[in-house]
Amino acid sequence: MRVGIIISNYNGWPDTIRCLNSLREQSCRDFRIYLVDDASTDDSAEHLQQNLQGQDVFLPQTNNLGFAAAYNLGMRRALQDGADAVLLLNNDTVCAPDMLEQLLKETPPGAVSCPKMLFMNPPDRIWFAGGALNRRTRGVTHEGGHQKDGPAYSRKKPVSFITFCCVLLPRAVIEQVGYLDETLFMYCEDVDYCTRLADAGIPLWYIPQAKLWHKAGATAGGMLSVYYITRNTLYLRCKGRAKPYRWLLGAREVTLGAGSCAVAALCGHRYGRSYGHWRGAVDFMLGKTGRIEGGRKGGG
Repeated sequence: MRVGIIISNYNGWPDTIRCLNSLREQSCRDFRIYLVDDASTDDSAEHLQQNLQGQDVFLPQTNNLGFAAAYNLGMRRALQDGADAVLLLNNDTVCAPDMLEQLLKETPPGAVSCPKMLFMNPPDRIWFAGGALNRRTRGVTHEGGHQKDGPAYSRKKPVSFITFCCVLLPRAVIEQVGYLDETLFMYCEDVDYCTRLADAGIPLWYIPQAKLWHKAGATAGGMLSVYYITRNTLYLRCKGRAKPYRWLLGAREVTLGAGSCAVAALCGHRYGRSYGHWRGAVDFMLGKTGRIEGGRKGGG
């Protein structure tokens, strides 16, 4: 099976090069790397070009697209080039040498899958060992978070949520379900896509025989993370719902966010996570999408 491995970089070339080096050591060689530089403002493009090899495809951008659009760009190019599947991979990861081989070997036909994901530091602690999606709230849970790796997280199993830090998507699935929702810009695109996969009856599998290590937190963090997660979760919860529901839910979150902001301001924290919650809810109510003014996209 020919796999297109899609990686997006934004001002994170040291992490990206470490990720690329781990891919050079894969036991399975039937893949091509598609590296999108999402309009980095540092010297990422120069460093990355120096580390390209063989059939690697470099897709530098002049405008910051965001996570969903950057990965869609790579996915379309990989399928155009004849890939049978694509692997979406965060740039701040390091893959075990047999990760791709095990993922291809153990994934049931027609399914979407992910490997076991451990923290880069400490490397024996679980970051993601499968997950669950709440269809009503669009909330998700990561199994095994911060727990020491062991037998409890070593069983192959079906799940209802996969983080798109690393996900294997067969060509037929993309052709059936489509691409990532670019309205979201970054965060929650995996929540939306897993919902669509469930609606299409496509199974999701956690494959612990395949492993990687994730730096975790390199994408954005703090206020920006809360902003996008709040805004995009509200957007997803209101998909297909009547306007009154949208306004009631949005008003509730604006009120909660404003209260949190007031408490934070009294403590001397004016533009932290509470501000992100309030601003995300307000922008949802205003129908704003895309990149927050003054914000930035993270590495992958």
